Amino acid sequence: MHEKSFCCILVRLLPLLLLLLALTSRLRADTVTLKDGTRFTGTATQLTGGKLSFTTTFAGTISIDWASVTTLTLDKPLLLVLPAPATQPLAITAIRRDEANFTVTTAVRTQTLPASSVNLLRTEAAQEAYEASLHPGWTHAWTGSADVNFAFARGNSNTTTVGSGINLARPTLHDKSTAYFNSLYTRDGIQNSTTANTTNAELRYDHNSLYPHLFGFVSQDFNTNALQDLTLRSITGGGAGYHARNTPRQTLDLSGGLVWTHESYSAIPASATEPTAVPAITNSFAALNIGQQFTQKFGARSSLSEQGNMYSNMNQLGQFESNVTATLNTEINKILSWQTTFNDIEVTNPPPGTKDNDIILTTGISFTFTRK
Repeated sequence: MHEKSFCCILVRLLPLLLLLLALTSRLRADTVTLKDGTRFTGTATQLTGGKLSFTTTFAGTISIDWASVTTLTLDKPLLLVLPAPATQPLAITAIRRDEANFTVTTAVRTQTLPASSVNLLRTEAAQEAYEASLHPGWTHAWTGSADVNFAFARGNSNTTTVGSGINLARPTLHDKSTAYFNSLYTRDGIQNSTTANTTNAELRYDHNSLYPHLFGFVSQDFNTNALQDLTLRSITGGGAGYHARNTPRQTLDLSGGLVWTHESYSAIPASATEPTAVPAITNSFAALNIGQQFTQKFGARSSLSEQGNMYSNMNQLGQFESNVTATLNTEINKILSWQTTFNDIEVTNPPPGTKDNDIILTTGISFTFTRK
């Protein structure tokens, strides 16, 4: 009998409980009021670019013109990011527009701020992510792509070709680290000979100066080329550069500096094609470095990155080395893309019997990744 009475009472109180729950959730919601009197309840998530992002139950996330807002009341504080010289954001619970000013309320006080300083609101999590992006650890904030391509022929031909390429970049507000690697190997089984075997790589670090368009850099290049008998070429140096163009879709950097080149060529024994043996050669010299880096975005999915450097030998005037690398990348989805890489290296004084110019062109599916 008592259980039955309790159930009847619970059934009668259920609508009231549901109403109280709805009113409680409504009281805990954020409220925004517009100049025409329209009022929305929901959750404010951010203010940026003159637009307030506001999530409602009936229309999802909507974008409200900040100039139309008269008041904003928050259940959970948002961080108001103030312009310099202020360094710490304010955790605010309410904002009211008063002609040319805003009255903002925090947990400890109410103060008046000019309208020009109230234009950026973030959640605490978004602010933490932003601050982390200003000074990311060196192992973070990398983006890049890597590809491996393979081709072979059998029958009247017997060739095997393997190519690979890696491009990495880590741009921040203050500096930029880049790296690339590409290689090409081809073997002719009928002639029992290697027809291509070359590797190129570079590491580079740029740091912006106190002047907005200037930067300093250091770089390290490596090259090997078996058919040119190049065991290893190492180019170490640095210098200064100028950001000639810097937009979201296009950049152009011009640079100049000094490098030290050390290269080793293996000995070439006498043969039917080369009757006179060539001893091993080692060159070390300082060189002037003139270079440029260029990037261009095409639409939403394609981008081109290109860089070129010329190293003018200061020991032997008129002798130089040049290196041009370009990569065209088109996204297929978030992970895969089609990547084409072009690399051209020229030296004016190769060993006897070898050519002065080598070109590598690889293309294929690449894997795109981001390290946040």
